[in-house]
Amino acid sequence: MENTLTRRAALSTALAALGSSAFAVAPLNSLRPVARPAASPDILGGAAAVIRSFSLTGQVSCALMDPENGRLLDAYLPETELPPASVTKALTAAYGLQKLGRDFQFITGLSLQGRVVNGVLVGDIILTGSADPTLHTDDLVNFAKALQKTGIQRVKGRLVIADNGFPYQREIDSSQLPQANYNPAIAGVNLNLNRVQFEWARQAGGGYDLSMSAPGRIYRPQIPSIGMRVEERAAPSYAYQHAPEREQWSVQRAVLGKDGGRWLPARNPRRYAGEAFQAICAQMGMELPSPTIVEGQIPDAVMAVDIAQKESRPYYDIAKSMLKLSTNLTAEVIGLTASGAPTLRQSALALSQFAQAHGMRGAVVDHSGLSDQSRLTAGGLAMFMAWHHRNGLADLLKPKILRHKGKPMDGVDLRVKTGTLNFVSSLSGYLTYKGKSLGFAILTADMARREKVKGSENPRGAKGWEARSRSLQYAILRDWLGHLR
Repeated sequence: MENTLTRRAALSTALAALGSSAFAVAPLNSLRPVARPAASPDILGGAAAVIRSFSLTGQVSCALMDPENGRLLDAYLPETELPPASVTKALTAAYGLQKLGRDFQFITGLSLQGRVVNGVLVGDIILTGSADPTLHTDDLVNFAKALQKTGIQRVKGRLVIADNGFPYQREIDSSQLPQANYNPAIAGVNLNLNRVQFEWARQAGGGYDLSMSAPGRIYRPQIPSIGMRVEERAAPSYAYQHAPEREQWSVQRAVLGKDGGRWLPARNPRRYAGEAFQAICAQMGMELPSPTIVEGQIPDAVMAVDIAQKESRPYYDIAKSMLKLSTNLTAEVIGLTASGAPTLRQSALALSQFAQAHGMRGAVVDHSGLSDQSRLTAGGLAMFMAWHHRNGLADLLKPKILRHKGKPMDGVDLRVKTGTLNFVSSLSGYLTYKGKSLGFAILTADMARREKVKGSENPRGAKGWEARSRSLQYAILRDWLGHLR
């Protein structure tokens, strides 16, 4: 207990000097030297000079911390609050690890309620989800095969899609463009990351054959409740209208070209999954009714007979994949499941409180970092990494090769989570050299330029700014490593 309290005290006081005038350093375009705080005589230094040499527009904040004793080794404006973007997912992964555990699994089940008479089910088929973010069309095929083995050919009842009370949200961030498939709905049943495949093929007469499907390896079920039409118009490229039982898209003819396809978000995910299952069963010779959506618990569900179940991979594997691929839906489902909160905002508050208890400054408004309304500090992120160094977070983060002049730097283990929005770029994780592991965070943002390009899918200048920001981040890491050697 004494060691724990000592380490906690060190971590809680490590940033105490950061609010002093010693860290009120000059703007990025200034050439004045950066003063080091007298309270931190062992500081490495170096990041400020690297940052000034890049002259990146906007704001830059960074911090490097020793997890063993909570000592701050280098920093530049570490108390500046900036959007963390997808670095938020590292907080979410640690939160889920503590609340759910490494072996937690999401379970989706198929059950029957009623009796079978001459191949006809007099009763209901029930598909019950627990928000599994990895559910795929091929899993529904396996459910259909299990249903086929019962001998059922027709249903005189309902096809029920139940969410067990998991909170439904139509989108993660309302400021995104409607066609952004990385901004999906969240529900108790999530299929194909809640994305529908839109495909088009040019006809000889100039029109288009259009389809909206949930593709799998064997079956490609069409989704009748999601419609698409082509329109002659100047803008926007995509438009969307939502209703509980019908989603209607329209697309600007000029953006289609000849043949192609793209994923679009499905905003009624439970109906989307139900119609995909209905279509798969039809192709396998079973006639099912259109899906009925039931929120919360199903009355008399204890009378149902389970016929199939899909268990997800363990939480640890899902979190590792989520951090590698940066899947927003997975992050939101993990956070909502871990908190048990009824809304995304309340769940994000629970995550913020968890992170603040482990050194974080600021707060988040979601679990994925998709919103630019979250605000964290590099100093707080570095401290959070320090807290979770021994809790398995480093093993979940993606390994990255640190290069100098194109060649890998020997003896370096770098584990990171990146984050990117238009004119926002973040990097946080662990830098390990000769067995010494350090927590770090580097945040950059040009919020003025970001505000000007809102509503643009690929705004001019964003990719170039991001590339320069990422170069700066790795230049800072190389500088820190140079001081460690």
